[in-house]
Amino acid sequence: MRKLFFSAVAILVCIMLVFQASGIFIVRTMPEYKDALGNDNYTEKITGLYLLEQSADRDDNIIIYGSSELRTLNISTHPANFFAGKRCGFQVNLVGRGSCQSIIHAISIAASGDALTGKKIVLITSPQSFVEEGITPDMFLANFSEQQYLELMAAEDISDDIKEYISGRVTELSGRYEELTGSNPQKYTAAGQLAAGVAKDSAASRIKNVLLTPYYMFSTYLAGLKDKLTAKELIQSVDAEAVEPERDESIDWQAEESAALAEAVEMTDNNDFGILNDYYNTYIGRKLIQQKDKDSALSYSVSQEYDDLRVLFEICSQKGIEPLFVHVPLHGEWSDYTGFTAERRAEYYQNVRDIVAEYGVEMLDLTGYEYEEYFLCDIMHLGWKGWLEVDKALVRYFNGD
Repeated sequence: MRKLFFSAVAILVCIMLVFQASGIFIVRTMPEYKDALGNDNYTEKITGLYLLEQSADRDDNIIIYGSSELRTLNISTHPANFFAGKRCGFQVNLVGRGSCQSIIHAISIAASGDALTGKKIVLITSPQSFVEEGITPDMFLANFSEQQYLELMAAEDISDDIKEYISGRVTELSGRYEELTGSNPQKYTAAGQLAAGVAKDSAASRIKNVLLTPYYMFSTYLAGLKDKLTAKELIQSVDAEAVEPERDESIDWQAEESAALAEAVEMTDNNDFGILNDYYNTYIGRKLIQQKDKDSALSYSVSQEYDDLRVLFEICSQKGIEPLFVHVPLHGEWSDYTGFTAERRAEYYQNVRDIVAEYGVEMLDLTGYEYEEYFLCDIMHLGWKGWLEVDKALVRYFNGD
């Protein structure tokens, strides 16, 4: 028995040494981070930490957290296009994809250590996120990062209240997913076990989490290795040379708007709503009549997303991050057509404004443009004029104006 014990310990030590050596090798052979990685919303930036930290380490990077609007790269005024080549002295870094809502970004930022403190961070929320139940279980798990959750739970600069709230959301959404599908991919993971224990908050669960601490620590280490390895592969796959900033302090915004409008007219010539032709053909087109008043019962007056947004702002506050928040409008004409009334839209707009004011966050409020033609490129995503307003704000934000 004694020999068996010492053999097991020796094997465990060897495994740990192998993993440690692997980590050292990965770090020492890591290629230099490339700014071009910021131009696309790679999954590795959403669920990992290494690429985020590398971007934040550069004073000329603005990190933009958003969702599906970040994919509208066919619009010339999209920040990744508009500021290509560091046109105004900075590189934008897109982090997010469809259904990356407040809780997803909250987890990422909470896990970032001090990497984002004092950095330029932009937060964009989508109106359609503010349905009653907030983010759906499947979309949450599709974007959830075990690595980020484990890191934030070990972070000393995140309050216990925030850790308990996030753990509760992880447990709740994983449980709802299991109810819907019969499976729970997080149930037996380190993150799932830790979240369930914190959310339950009983003497037994606290003891269990203490006993499982080595497991949580080792899982965090392994997740960090995996993150660095996938980041390394992604950096190597991106073919881009370093670009020296060429500042353009004399942007003719009127000329930019004229060019954007000409592009918009050409790309939306098959409908009367100023919606991208492809989007209209795919999602509306022959179904236009059926869309009439379909949202007459829709309301964003009550939503779990509001609490998730508060937590996102609270995390920024605890970390000393002063973000720029972009408040995106709905498509006024389309919303009127589908029965989502101006009164209910105004209620949603004000709910968000109140939360922003509560935390003293700098806001770019675009909700007054809901009837502006070509402000959105479809029924929910920023378009030619909308992105141009964001571009102006980014220049001011970067320059501290």
